[in-house]
Amino acid sequence: MRDLNPFQFSGPLAPEDMIDRDPEADDLLTLALGGHSFRLLGPRRYGKTTLLRRVLDAAEREGMATILVDLQDVLSIAEVVVRIERAYDRLKGPVRKRVEALLRTWDIGLSLGGGGFTATLARNPSVDSEAVLLRLLELPRELLDRDGTTSLIVFDEIQDVLVVPGADGKIRSVIQHHQQAATYAFVGSAPGAMRQLFQDPQRPLLDQAVPRDLAPLPTAQTAEYIERRFARSGRDPGSALTPLLDFARGHPQRSMMLAHYLWQRTPRDARADERTWLSALDRAAGDSAPLMHAIWRALSVNERRVMLALAVLGTPLHSEQTAAAVGIKRSSIGAAVESLLAKADLIRAGERLQITDPMFEDWLAGRGRSDTGEPDERPS
Repeated sequence: MRDLNPFQFSGPLAPEDMIDRDPEADDLLTLALGGHSFRLLGPRRYGKTTLLRRVLDAAEREGMATILVDLQDVLSIAEVVVRIERAYDRLKGPVRKRVEALLRTWDIGLSLGGGGFTATLARNPSVDSEAVLLRLLELPRELLDRDGTTSLIVFDEIQDVLVVPGADGKIRSVIQHHQQAATYAFVGSAPGAMRQLFQDPQRPLLDQAVPRDLAPLPTAQTAEYIERRFARSGRDPGSALTPLLDFARGHPQRSMMLAHYLWQRTPRDARADERTWLSALDRAAGDSAPLMHAIWRALSVNERRVMLALAVLGTPLHSEQTAAAVGIKRSSIGAAVESLLAKADLIRAGERLQITDPMFEDWLAGRGRSDTGEPDERPS
């Protein structure tokens, strides 16, 4: 039998493969079944989509129509329409048939399969996408009126609608009247943009949505998960497990990534040790270096300086010594920190600031940076 690596890290996990998160899943499901819309905030690659898929599966078993709309990088109203239409296209069974019947009676260029609204736009680029969006957003109310079906609708990476003029207002204008028809989950990875959507009095998306933050994975459950999967394939993470957990700091995707490389370097019927761990970490650093370089290039100059200070220096961030070492004015540190927090590149760990991605922190400290040709700008 082929020996397959059990640690997947290239995308959302199947709900049954999720590490722990039982309290979070139960909490969100209880909110959904009770008709309480909520907003879930967590950094990218933190397992939000995996968690919501588990909640959606559970809600579907309770008889709700469940929809997951991926809004990442949307650029226009027409694209928002296409993303929502595709989300409904994933429905199965009687609910799908009811949605298909409704779209046929509307006759506005929407359909499940067969090209859908994309094909409509190709035939008629001047179609009124805003009117179609407003009509499409009414589907949950139509389902409720038709046969009493309630819906759970997840808008994933909802903050990205901010780049589409008027999109958040149009969404709000319809869904704010759906208290009985649908529960909405608003999922985001950028705290600053989420505050614009939910706390700015000029554009509150749905101010009664219950706020929830996604915390790092608990260490004990992560260790048990990794040990169990190693054991199933005749391996033992051994003394490599503790440094892996310490390095990953509960980051879901990075925990799986590092476990993947550790498993890869541990032969069947063998026990990993610290040398195995260092080999796995070197490989992970090398493979992720292009992404780390891209993250680095996307930061402003002062953001880079703050990140370097946190990764490399042991001096207080706002001190004159730190400012001199990384070449930043002390008066500029606070603004850079707030910008990084708003994008979740930094998070608060108790009283201190912490770089969200442990692989990026490791890259900043030196490992793998030479692989990308990035100049060494670390403070001496």
